[in-house]
Parts: sequence; C-alpha cells; structure tokens
Amino acid sequence: MDRMLFDNPVSVRIGSESTQREVTTVKGAYEALVDWPHAKRSGPLYREAVEIVSAALAGTRTREAARRAFVAAAEEIGVLVS
Repeated sequence: MDRMLFDNPVSVRIGSESTQREVTTVKGAYEALVDWPHAKRSGPLYREAVEIVSAALAGTRTREAARRAFVAAAEEIGVLVS
C-alpha cells in the first residue's frame, strides 16, 4: 500500500463551486488545504493541519496523523461531508 494513501477517504465541500471532493492521499489533503476558503485559513486547526500534512509529505509524520489533522480542520469550518 502506498504510504501516502489514506485508509479511508475524506469527503469535503470546498472550492469555488463547493463541489464534493474525495481526498484519498496526503498530497490530496495538502492540495485541498491550498484550496481552502481564504477567510477560513486563520483557524488554529487549519494551521496545525498544514504543518502536519506538510510533515507527512516530508516523511516525518504519518499519513494517519495527516488524515486526523485534515479531518479536524475540515470539521472546524464545516466543510466535512464524511
């Protein structure tokens, strides 16, 4: 299994059209965080998610930690679907 692949995908609604997006990898989580609504990028869980997801991409944190941080940040701003 790819070490960057999440065990379970995370569904969020973000982007200009608020379409549902399936995030299945650490890289996908990072890309979704980049697409985060600008007004919501200052929350503490967003900043923590960026740090942890970036660290996972660098190999110093686990994909599980990245997924947990991403889910928490998505919940914080109400974009988590599942």
